[in-house]
Amino acid sequence: MSDDPEAGQPPPDRARDGTTARATEQALERFAAARLWAVHQAPYLASAVFALTPVVLEPALDERTGEPVPDPEFRAFPADTRWNVHVEAATALATPVPEIGWWLLHHVGHLVRSHAARSPVRPESPGTAGSHAAGPVRDSEAHRWNQAADAEINDDLEAEGLAGPDGVISPTVLGLPSNRMAEEYVPMLDVLDEAVGRGGRALADAVDCGSAADGLERSYEDSGSGGGLSELERELLERSIAAGIQERTSARSEVPLGWRRWAEERLRPRVNWRAQLGSLIRRGLSLAAGRVDFSYRRPSRRAAAYPGVVVPAMVSPVPSTVVVIDTSGSVTEPVLGKLVAEVTAILDGVTGPHRRLRVLCCDTAAHPVQEVRRAEDVRLVGGGGTDMRAGLAAATALRPRPDLVIVLTDGQTPWPEHRPAAPVVVCLIGDGGEAPEWAATVRVPEKQEEQEKGAS
Repeated sequence: MSDDPEAGQPPPDRARDGTTARATEQALERFAAARLWAVHQAPYLASAVFALTPVVLEPALDERTGEPVPDPEFRAFPADTRWNVHVEAATALATPVPEIGWWLLHHVGHLVRSHAARSPVRPESPGTAGSHAAGPVRDSEAHRWNQAADAEINDDLEAEGLAGPDGVISPTVLGLPSNRMAEEYVPMLDVLDEAVGRGGRALADAVDCGSAADGLERSYEDSGSGGGLSELERELLERSIAAGIQERTSARSEVPLGWRRWAEERLRPRVNWRAQLGSLIRRGLSLAAGRVDFSYRRPSRRAAAYPGVVVPAMVSPVPSTVVVIDTSGSVTEPVLGKLVAEVTAILDGVTGPHRRLRVLCCDTAAHPVQEVRRAEDVRLVGGGGTDMRAGLAAATALRPRPDLVIVLTDGQTPWPEHRPAAPVVVCLIGDGGEAPEWAATVRVPEKQEEQEKGAS
């Protein structure tokens, strides 16, 4: 028998491969157990938890012992926007199964609440990319957004009695209100962090939840074979989750408020405001367009049947439209400009491109009428308060009297008590404000591009 202690031992590379393979297998087993734990804790998120795909990252091995070494940068088991969860094998082996399960529920929250799409940080911003394979997002804005998104999720987990691991953001522990959106938590955390920082402490640990939280791709997301979900699969999955939550709510089963609110918004029918506005305008002008009258400007084709008699022709008038624009200052010029362009495009389709449009700007009083052919010709004048009673009175006093009045406003204005002489369509910009009952109303999002994406 050889006295060499290394005799009979596998080569170092083969031993390392064997250790890595065993760690990967054990990490997947723990992930599966954590998934079952998460489903048991929040059954209304079961389909989302099972949709998560584990991508195991090769662990670093101790040079002396050859054992896997946990990487603290992966303590949150970060997820990407394709529903892949990146599992560093050694970290998984060193983390209790319930804690892994907690992170799975946490990342489902990031994914279904579209935190990556809502993130104010963009990849092209300098210094925002998490370029290190497992490094935290170093950009302060991205890190703050990650914390705010965590706060939006973690209050619902706490409502289920699921306290997070040490060092994660907790609205309850920090004394912040619950059931707020990430956008609301950002300024709160800024103020709190500044106050806590004066005492030499950190608000919370630097936890990186991956691109599922902030939309910034990490280099490790290219590793492994995790294909993730397609856009259509994500859409169908989210609708299924929302429907399940509403079914449980109807059955009086306990579901945290944040998830109930998300499900309601997710399943709320999205009305394309452009289509709705076009329908209202066409309906308002249809009566005028359908009216016919006799005109001698163009002889009738039947004149030959009446020798010596000039017979008038039947004509259909071009409907007259007046647009009243709220220029009080509470609505920004870019939003008004885009909305005027939408209105003129719709009118072109209804009355033809050769019509002239009358426009009235209104704050506390109506300004002189403008006759324009294109949206670019409109000059937005005025400022201060708003009194749409003056604007509508001026519009209906015009001659010829308009067949339709379109009002662009945020609704923060007094309205006439009685219906004006002409039909009125009110475009309410933003979520606030109201329109009178006698007007046809369409709600227009202030951030039109974001609403478009959400409705597509």
